[in-house]
Order: sequence, then C-alpha cells, then structure tokens
Amino acid sequence: MTLQSLAIALAVPVALASLAATPTPPVAPGSADSLSLSSEFRVRVLRGRDIELEVRVAATDDWSRIAARVTNDPTSGAALAAWNEKRRLAADDWVRVPIGLLSEPLRSLVLRRLFPEDRLDGQDWIHISRSGVLPTYDEGLWPIALWFTGQGDHFTELMRSNGLQAPELGVGQSVRIPGRLLLPGFRRRATSDDGALEYAADGHGAHAIYRLRDREALYSAVVVRFTGRTLAEDVLGVAKTIAERNRIRDPRDIPVGFPVAIPFDLLEPEFLPTDHPRRREAEAARKAVQRELEQHPLDATRTGLDDVIVIIDPGHGGRDLGTMNHGIWEHDYVYDVACRLRHLLETESAARVVLTLVDDETGCQPSDRTPLVANRQGSIQTSPPFLARKDGDANVGVNLRWYLANSIYRKAVRDSVDRDRVVFVSLHADARHASLRGLMVYVPGAAYRSRTYGEDGAMYRRFGEVRERTWVKFSPAERVRSEAVSRRLAESVVSAFRDLGLPVQPFQPIRDRVIRGKSPWLPAVLKGNQVPTKVLIEMTNMSNAEDAALLASANDRERLARGVLEGLRRHFGEPPPRPSAARRAAP
Repeated sequence: MTLQSLAIALAVPVALASLAATPTPPVAPGSADSLSLSSEFRVRVLRGRDIELEVRVAATDDWSRIAARVTNDPTSGAALAAWNEKRRLAADDWVRVPIGLLSEPLRSLVLRRLFPEDRLDGQDWIHISRSGVLPTYDEGLWPIALWFTGQGDHFTELMRSNGLQAPELGVGQSVRIPGRLLLPGFRRRATSDDGALEYAADGHGAHAIYRLRDREALYSAVVVRFTGRTLAEDVLGVAKTIAERNRIRDPRDIPVGFPVAIPFDLLEPEFLPTDHPRRREAEAARKAVQRELEQHPLDATRTGLDDVIVIIDPGHGGRDLGTMNHGIWEHDYVYDVACRLRHLLETESAARVVLTLVDDETGCQPSDRTPLVANRQGSIQTSPPFLARKDGDANVGVNLRWYLANSIYRKAVRDSVDRDRVVFVSLHADARHASLRGLMVYVPGAAYRSRTYGEDGAMYRRFGEVRERTWVKFSPAERVRSEAVSRRLAESVVSAFRDLGLPVQPFQPIRDRVIRGKSPWLPAVLKGNQVPTKVLIEMTNMSNAEDAALLASANDRERLARGVLEGLRRHFGEPPPRPSAARRAAP
C-alpha cells in the first residue's frame, strides 16, 4: 500500500503533504492531549478530529511487526513507515497509526475509550458529538462516518437519518448511526446468558468477546472464569494461546475495555451460544439430572442423620504428602479436618462414620499443634491395610480407596441400608492458580463414567476388596442418578461454606470433571466408586496464601469440618442444630 492509497482509504480531507510537513512531537503518556490506554498504547487527536493510536516500539520491532500487531493489514508496514516519515525505529519510541489502519479490536477500543458516553440503542450506535476525553472541536458528520462506518462519504446518510440540513454539529449533540452502516466492532451482537460475552466470527473462526474491566487480568477474568482452567500451568498456557490469538504482546498490560476474543473450543459449554452443539448437549445432560431428582426425590432424614453412613476419605497419606505450599502440606492438615469431621458426626449426629485411611501413629484426634507433623503414615483400611511406602504407591492407594468404598457400600445394601443414605466424602486441598480462593467440589459427571473400571494386577489381587469384585460398570441410569444426588450434596456444601463465611471459588465451584491439560477426566475415587452419593471436596487452594493460612489454623480447620457437616445436614433436609448445642459439642 502506497502513502497515496492509504490517504484515499482513510478518506481524511487533509492533504497528506500537510501531515508530513507537520511531524507530531512525542508526548508524555497521560498528558492533556493524549489518552493513555496501557504502557504500550496511547491515543491522540490532531487538528480536533484526526484520531491516531500511538504505539510504543519494542526492542525487536520493525515496521512489519508493528503492522502485524496493530493493523488490519499485516503487509502495511511500508505505509506505516511513510506515515511516520520513514524515521528509524528505536526501542521505547512512539509511532503513529491512523485510525483507518487499526485492527477492528483496536479501533473499537480506541473509540469506546475516547467517547465513553457513546452507546448502543437497539441496532444503532448513538454518538455524542464533541464529548470525548480528548478535544474533538472540528467534529462533524464526515469524521464520525469515517470513525464508525469506515467510509466518510456515509455522512450524507447520517444527515438523512438524523434529519440534519448540514454536517456541522454542536457540543453534546446526539448522532444516530444506523446499524447497517456500522463496522463490526460497534454492532449489536448476540450475548451470553449473563451478558458478559458477545459472540462474533472472523478469519480465525467463531469466538466470544470479553471486554476487560478496570483491575481485571487475562488470567482470572477470562481464562479461569470462562475456560474452566484452574491449574496454574493450564491457566498460563491458555492465557498464552488467547494472547497470541488477540495479538497481545504482554498479557499483564492489556488496556481496559480491550475486546478479548476467546475461541469457542476453549469455552466451557455454559458460555457458548444457546444453539451450539456442545451447549445443547450439556443442557440436555443437566436437564436429565434435574428430572432424576424431580422424579425420584431424596428422602429426608428425620433428625441427626439417622441411618446415614458417611465414608470419609482423607486425601493422600503415607509417602504421598499431596500439595505443598506456603510452609504446609496437604495430607496431615486435611487428615486433621477429616478427624474433626468424624468427631462432629459422632457427637452431633447419629450417623455411622467410616474412614478409608487411618494414621495408626497419631490416631484420629483433632490436633492443635502448629505446624502439624508430617510423619508419612496413614494406611488405607483395606484387607490387608495398605501404606504407600515408595514412589508409585500413591496410584495403587487411590484405586484401593474406591474398592474399599465399594465393599462398604455393598455390605450396607445387604444390610438393608437405603442406597441414598451412604455418602462418600473425599477431602483434599488443591493447587490452583494463585488468584483463586476457596472451596471447589467435584461430582461424578455421568458422561465421564461409561467404561468398565478395575485393576487385576498382582499388586491388587492380594486385597480382599479387589477380589470381592474386581470390575465395575454403570448403566446410564445409574450414572445420571449418581450425578444428581452428588450434585445435590455439592450444592449443600457450597451453601454451607458461604453461610459460615468460608471462601468459595467464585467461578464454577461445582464441576463434573477435572479440566487439566487437553483432556477432561474424573478422579479415580469418583470414577469407579459404586456409592451413588460421592463428592471430592477441594476445601482450599494452597497456592493462595490466604487459603493456606486458613488450612494451617486449627480454629479454621474446625470451621472447614463444620462446613462439611452442615452440608450433609442440608443434603438430607435437616435444619442445623441450635447454636448452643453446637458449641457444647465442639472439642
């Protein structure tokens, strides 16, 4: 593109020679005639109407790289160089990019930030003349048409649409720009259920758009919220993918209002358009789960969790200490919560409690020691008991937990215990992205349990629970029922934590599978587990300093245990005990 063709494309009625003859001096960010968007971008208005984006030069930049990052035409490097008088690039200098060359996201960003009073009205865009953050004293219908429709000669249609006799405008005058004329970045689009996302498509495919707000970051506001990723390395990896898709150079320095495009294949189903196949499939599954509880509701217990069997599964143990961060480790602190939960159940309810793992050295008494002792004990209570003594034993232990739970469940059913009154609760502390806090609960998603599960190696055959029934497979009806009753328990625990002032992860605190890496999966203790009502509770995020401190506190571990107890009560339709009774029963 030549400099002459660029001027024609921009349709700016100012001679290109006069622009070249009047070089723009550098301006400090935040000065009166510039609007800082980030450390990389700032906006200027020349001669009261000519809008430009100024871009800070990186050490590795040349004109082609700048053009690829900020314009609609990656081959326009030569035109940009000519616009900037072909001056030599140097790191941290600022170069000028006229609005007509900007990529659609940047053009939308610049104009929305420059004119914050503008808005959509139905399908049309309402622009308030000369109301910009920077002075646009020579603003008329021609530049407005150029900015928002891409063609200055649309000004005649704007005159007709607004009943005007001349293109000149006064301060604060409203101008309606018909939707059929608007560039894509200003059109009304379909949105997500909560209105946070817009849906669009470009040469890269269908995507959602989220406009970053003040103090929001790509990691937490976009990746964690909309893609379901929580593990730090997954969050960083997806953030990198999204940054590259949006030509974002630094994910930590994105302008407020930037329209971040999120490819559909990264979105959780609930954030997709209503007609998207993955969204329809997920909603059909959700409705099946809802129907199950409507048609076969859970019978409430009379009082004190009567006839309920609670299988408590403290995560990790033996050589496997679990997650370690901020000076504490997962197993022993979670084990203390498990012991506190057992104590609460045994003293405040009629429930029968079974532990899948017991530390023979410390027993199962709540501990007020700080820090706790990492004694690498804790045997899974199979026949014979199993203690993880070396690397690799942890995987065996994980499978033995659900074998043990299955054996307990089958015996309960033989003893005429109601199937819905056997509950499996696996307690953990997670290692998510550090921006996240609080409770997250996994339930057995029906779609992720369609295989046959079992282990028949020599390592496993020596355990009675494995020999009792090596292989398990679940019918579609069993899988839906299990997800339904498990989700009810998860919702009860979440509501109890919130009411007790305990932190709960803000985005999707209940999940039907783990999203880590490229493939979703279910934890083994949920996947092969025959107990219909089962949850894996990540009580805290140990990557977060506040959550780690909460788990480290004996008083807060008591609160965590009470949150799970209260969730069990709510699940079975029981009101909480009187506060005085709860205080008397506390250890």
